[in-house]
Order: sequence, then C-alpha cells, then structure tokens
Amino acid sequence: MDVTKYVTSSVLLGGIFIVGLATAHVVAMQVNGTDPVANSNANLSGPVTWGSPDQLYGKRRPVTPADRAAIQSYRSGRKPPIFSANFTDSAELQADWRLMSDDGSFCRRPSNVEATSGGLRLKTLAAQADCRNKSVKWSTGSIQSKADYGYGFFEAAIKIADIKGMNNAFWMNTATRPAIEDYFEIDVSEVQYSSYDHIGLQEYPANALSRVKHTGMGWGATFLDDLSSGFHDYGVLWTPKELIFEIDGEPVAAAVTNNTVIAPANVMFSSALIYPGVPDHPEGHDMIVKSVRIYALQ
Repeated sequence: MDVTKYVTSSVLLGGIFIVGLATAHVVAMQVNGTDPVANSNANLSGPVTWGSPDQLYGKRRPVTPADRAAIQSYRSGRKPPIFSANFTDSAELQADWRLMSDDGSFCRRPSNVEATSGGLRLKTLAAQADCRNKSVKWSTGSIQSKADYGYGFFEAAIKIADIKGMNNAFWMNTATRPAIEDYFEIDVSEVQYSSYDHIGLQEYPANALSRVKHTGMGWGATFLDDLSSGFHDYGVLWTPKELIFEIDGEPVAAAVTNNTVIAPANVMFSSALIYPGVPDHPEGHDMIVKSVRIYALQ
C-alpha cells in the first residue's frame, strides 16, 4: 500500500534520522516521553513457521543470545527514547500523527481513532456513510506518524481486539528508493485473535512504471497465551544489515537485509476486519495501543 510521505524538516538525533518534526518538538518529546510498560510475557507454543520464501532483500537466520541482549539494552530504560507517546492527549495525537482514511475491502476512518486515558483506541464501528465499498458493514481505525525514522528500536504495547477476523497491525512503510522505484513494508506485528502473529518484510513497486513486483517474506508465530487478555510488547530492532523482531522482549525472528532496507520509514497502527470468522456484532471490540517508544540505534 503506497502512502504519501510528509516532509517539513529533518533532524539527526543519536544516529537516527527523523523527517517531518521540528527540532524543538523532538527535544520536548524526549522530556515528556513514557517509560517502558511492564506487561505479561507471551509464550511461544513452538518454533515460528515460514510463511513465505526468503528474498534477496531478506534472508532468515536463527535468533541468538546476542539478539536478546541487544533488545534488552533498549528495554532497560537506561537511555531515553527519541520519541514516545501514550496517546492520552487528543491534541498531541493530532500533532504527531495522521488519522487515516482507507477504502477497499475494508473502511477505515479518522472518527474511529480516539485518544483515551487508557491509550489509543482504534474503534470498531458500523460502516460510515462515506465508505465507498457499500458491502462493508464495519469501519475501523488507522494512524500514521508524521515523522519518518531511520535505524533504531521500535516497540509498542498493544492489546488486540478479542474477536476473530481482526488484523491488529503495527507496521512501517519506508520512503521510496528512487534508483529502484520500490519501498518496503516492515510488518512488526499483524496479530490475530487469539494467539497468532504474522511478522514479515514486503517489497512493493513505488509506482506503476516500476519493474519491481510485490514480494514478501515472513514468519508465523503461535502462542500459548490469549494475546487479547492483556497488553504485550511488540517490537523490531532495525539496523543497516538486519531486522530482529521481538515480543515481550524475546526475539522470535531475524532477517539479514544487507543494506537494502535503508530509507526512513513512518510508523503505523491499524485495525481491519479482513479475516474469516468476523462475529455478527464486532462493534466495541477494539485494538488498543497503550504506548509506543522509538530509540536511536546504539
């Protein structure tokens, strides 16, 4: 899915490149950020599965104790994030994020997005009157960061909706690589009730003239836990050479990218009723994001 990037200014902080936020605002966010949230730990029911083949831009490798140590170094709280949010303030939500409208096999509208005392709520409601696909019965929510970020550690505390059929997503879209006319989608988590998480990396053509074809590689992770029963941390450590995906601080998958996923990326949270098993009345069953934290690459 191609998205329009928002660029007003750029800042280099601690080795991470941020596009779209003024320097004073970034510094303010360092002071006013949220601390890491302590959540229950999810337990894998078995090894992660391969949902698609390796690609030139992403080749799987086993996770290692070094991956765990690297992730814990960010989660320790010893260094402040360069951006964090707890989504309790509507004005801050509007300042830092775009409330998205999407149409197609689903309908997402800004009115389905709400900042609450418990965090960001992506509400499931009856379809809005302006939804173009009139066969869609329900609408959901989506937000996109106004800033783009480079390499670093990205983590969010999320409580997925407690119904089948929902895609509870935390993902990132990179800017276009002009020489190749492509961009990448980093799927930090696409969680389905009650215990399945899809993780992956996809390459998309940036425009109709691009010779790039849409491809992807990724994993499926199944857990013993009901992931809708509480908040869990989902994250990715993005370096020039690798992507390391984690849940509740434990690395579950890693891909060698070898300097292909290099352009700054925005951050997105979204919900969509796209899988089988949607109940007759899904309204009120919402995805909630308690916090997001972004750290410069150490």
